[in-house]
Amino acid sequence: MANMEKNEKKIIYNAKVYLRRQEFAQAVLIEDGRITAVGADSDILAVAPPEAVRMNAQGRLLLPGFYDSHLHLIGVGLIAHVINFSGLSSLEECIAYARAEIARKKPPPGIIRGDGLNQENFIGEKRFPTRRDLDKITAEQPLFITRVCGHIGFCNSKMLESLGLVRGDSGTAASAAADTPSASAVFLEGAELDENGKPNGILRGACLAQAREMLPAATDEFLRGNLAYAMKCALENGVTAVGSCDIIQARAFQRVVAAYHSIYRRQKPNLRITLQNGVADDPKYLDDYIQNGHVTGAILEESYLKIGALKLFADGSLGARTARMRRSYHDDPLTQGVAEMDWALLRGLIEKAHKNGMQVIVHAIGDAAIEEVIADFEALGDPRNPLRHGIVHCQITDKTLLSRMAKNNLLAFVQPIFLSNDLYIAESRVGAALASTSYAWGSMEKLGVRAAYGTDAPVEPINPLLGIACAVTRKDLSKQYPKNGFYPEERVDVYTAVDNYTTAGAYAHFDENRLGRIQAGFAADMALLDRDIFTIPPDEIPSAHVLWTMINGETVFERQLA
Repeated sequence: MANMEKNEKKIIYNAKVYLRRQEFAQAVLIEDGRITAVGADSDILAVAPPEAVRMNAQGRLLLPGFYDSHLHLIGVGLIAHVINFSGLSSLEECIAYARAEIARKKPPPGIIRGDGLNQENFIGEKRFPTRRDLDKITAEQPLFITRVCGHIGFCNSKMLESLGLVRGDSGTAASAAADTPSASAVFLEGAELDENGKPNGILRGACLAQAREMLPAATDEFLRGNLAYAMKCALENGVTAVGSCDIIQARAFQRVVAAYHSIYRRQKPNLRITLQNGVADDPKYLDDYIQNGHVTGAILEESYLKIGALKLFADGSLGARTARMRRSYHDDPLTQGVAEMDWALLRGLIEKAHKNGMQVIVHAIGDAAIEEVIADFEALGDPRNPLRHGIVHCQITDKTLLSRMAKNNLLAFVQPIFLSNDLYIAESRVGAALASTSYAWGSMEKLGVRAAYGTDAPVEPINPLLGIACAVTRKDLSKQYPKNGFYPEERVDVYTAVDNYTTAGAYAHFDENRLGRIQAGFAADMALLDRDIFTIPPDEIPSAHVLWTMINGETVFERQLA
């Protein structure tokens, strides 16, 4: 990376500068990328060097830069290059849209990708698409679509042929009886079966992983393009730092890091990234991380790219009914979800990472998965939790589980925006009693569970204001439903939501002494909003916009006003 030029001195004045709960200032002095003074306009203007650039905020709200605690930057870029089913409201609309996209883009031979499908948004029948549905999109090329959560996939007959689960027979897909596993074996491997005992195109578990393995490897140029696009999206939304899980398969580590280095060599760094690294494909890669010094806190690119937590998976998603539950799903008594990793293996990885100084965060959504992960962390024997281990998503909970998290100082990496969709399915999936204690951000606050907010983008939009609004209102943000919010006792106030999107994110990534607040000594990472989200009606928070984003004292995004 080229040497950073020293930033010019700047003063931001005539602002409403958020410091902490119910405390505000008016002006900020910045020198060489750091905040050197905060206070009233008169005081800061009086001490500002005469050469300082003056920026009039025109009375608008100035917040610390948002810190998204968990997302997938590569995924944010990828979603722009595939058939994006986000927001479509019926299976028929999905089919028509995909046919039109294929006709428009004319994809080359090979697997056609799709993502973002959410059957819970369908008006009317809310079912997963089968291969018969997807054959209507294309019968000539393999088609592979993932649900918005990423924990269930759908494919047409051509894709099933490629996977060896069916074979073509006079132009149609038929059972490969001679070389296809028995129906029960196929189901256990994750290929759902139709009423005739044949794979229906709905994939989970091992079959889903096999389908992903068949996708062509991204070129280095494609990888860099995805990351650069995603970083731009973050800055446009006032996000200045992220915990990004770009490395699910550990063998991709060097390629991902090389892509970041390449971007930073071509331009000044403009987004702070902590890598959350996985070992999903082979546990031996944890040894490689440790032996190569790729442990939590290792700096890869000055103050802009570093190693964060080891990211593991305990279960799937609520929407796909793969979140691991202690009891059967209310709307599907035949399943309690899916364990994404053998429990003994999961505990072994947690123990090894802990002994080698690595933070561990585990994807766990269902109450059974959360309970097991808590027990695994408790077994480490140190309730102070100095490595700041935590649970990602942490959705289906009760008071006992949250109390155990608080007792052991376990962090919760949560995405309030999830509730905007999940409020329609939570009770049907887990029952009213358990739904009432889930997505329990108010209880987390009261019990002392430190919650760091994020988006899990591209699962949800990267805009933090949507998450803040959902945490405060507990409503479907597009329909403002229900009127008083979903179990409104679990709402938090705007101060809590903002802090959880700034200071808590910094703490979760060991950055609390330099990021997440507007105060002297901290990096000048800030976002100016066009509306005061502390005073406007909470239902209007989603309509607020970021006017400019600053990192290290430099404006890295500025909205062009009409």
